Amino acid sequence: DLKTMSRRVESEQYYVTLEMFVADLKRMFINARTYNSPDTIYFKCSTRLEAYFTNRIQSHLAQAASTKN
Repeated sequence: DLKTMSRRVESEQYYVTLEMFVADLKRMFINARTYNSPDTIYFKCSTRLEAYFTNRIQSHLAQAASTKN
């Protein structure tokens, strides 16, 4: 959940790469849709938040990939 992820970000030790953070977010979205029916706010919000996140994170992922090379 977001609270756990927030604690992990604040610790500055768990997410050593952007990809680890992205993987946790994706897992959260998938779980929200797996364990909730499509008519619930949890399902709908996870779909909407994932679309927003995907749009916002693309440039950061591209930048991270270019600095690796």
